[in-house]
Amino acid sequence: MGDPRFPHKHYDTPSHPWQKERIEKESALVHQYGLRNKREIWRANTRVREMRHQARSLTANAASVQAQKECELLLARLNRLGMLEQGSGLDDVLRMSVEKLLDRRLQTLVYLQGLAGTPSQARQLITHGHIAVDGTVSRVPGMLVTRLQETLIAYGNGSPLTNDLHPVRPKPRGEADFADQTADDDAKTLAKNDKSPEEKTVTNEEEPAPKEQPVKADETTAGEAKKDAPTAVADEEKIEAKKTDVKKAPAADNAIEDDSKTSEEQA
Repeated sequence: MGDPRFPHKHYDTPSHPWQKERIEKESALVHQYGLRNKREIWRANTRVREMRHQARSLTANAASVQAQKECELLLARLNRLGMLEQGSGLDDVLRMSVEKLLDRRLQTLVYLQGLAGTPSQARQLITHGHIAVDGTVSRVPGMLVTRLQETLIAYGNGSPLTNDLHPVRPKPRGEADFADQTADDDAKTLAKNDKSPEEKTVTNEEEPAPKEQPVKADETTAGEAKKDAPTAVADEEKIEAKKTDVKKAPAADNAIEDDSKTSEEQA
């Protein structure tokens, strides 16, 4: 039985954390069955794997009397849970998928029987104590329901949902509606994931550009005056430079005449 102070996991994690196909499949199952997280899928996978492992071991030892007894007990239990039909064999156990187990959860059956509008609402009603199985309130959404208990699922006696006029009570639904809704949800999620980055860029480019605010006349004249100011200063500097060059020219001529006079006197 084990020490209760050291509990062990009831599920096995995936062998590889990053597998695209597995991640997409698990995400679809979480959305379809209204699961809280992927650990519930791993727990269901572990239970189905244990059943298949037992079926393989019984197939290998089919000649023994003990294996025949265990095979009958296994098939009877799966038939009682509604996971296999009457007259199934070990080959059917080996072909069993995780959806078979998820379909027998109390949360799924509450939704399929029309007691809740969505799988998530079914989980909420169960945890809040509005659902009873054979007159006993059950607060476990993952409880496996047998064929006999399936017909005994109803609202609890103390729940206000027993009133037919309660606004939370949804319309009856069937398995076809459940499949249609999950197919629509899967199509929407695939459409979002399949959107290429080129389409995203095109949509971004097609966004309208922000409108330019009108500029007043005074602001435009002021801006033009600021742009013309540097050119005007540069023109004034050029004019002053020409004036200084003109003043320096006579002074240079006088200096040349003085030098010529001094040279003649010396001669």
